[in-house]
Amino acid sequence: MKILWALALLVGAPSIAADGSEEKAAIEQVYANWREAVETADIPGYVSVLASDVKLMPPDADAIVGKAGYGAFLVPVFAAATYDIDVIGDFEIDVFGDTAVAEYEYIIELSMKEGAEITEPGAITAARSHNRYFDVLRKNRAGEWEIWRHLWRTL
Repeated sequence: MKILWALALLVGAPSIAADGSEEKAAIEQVYANWREAVETADIPGYVSVLASDVKLMPPDADAIVGKAGYGAFLVPVFAAATYDIDVIGDFEIDVFGDTAVAEYEYIIELSMKEGAEITEPGAITAARSHNRYFDVLRKNRAGEWEIWRHLWRTL
């Protein structure tokens, strides 16, 4: 039933701009800010682009729900490692009114801090991972794009 609702929402809603270029640029900026927050271990910056009811759906762990839960998840992750993100190709972004979907690929290089270990279920732990991501974004009341659902698979 949720799939039917999502398809109806996505198919039935018109784009805000004829080509959606302004909205796509705003969404690409969300991801640029997010990457910077990851690479600098900036948890407030990281969660600032998330919807309050965000859901992270890692491939091999239970979902992490809510902005506060996501922020708490990041504390030991960023304490244990640093991350470098390489964007592979272009983002595929489709805008449907106040909802959008984004598909993209990253190669993430992880460097463990001395004596540290990542034990958080759902956290990326490989020294190098190539992942394909799929996100659903929504506009908040202020008209800003936020990530609402975030999932990926390893390539």
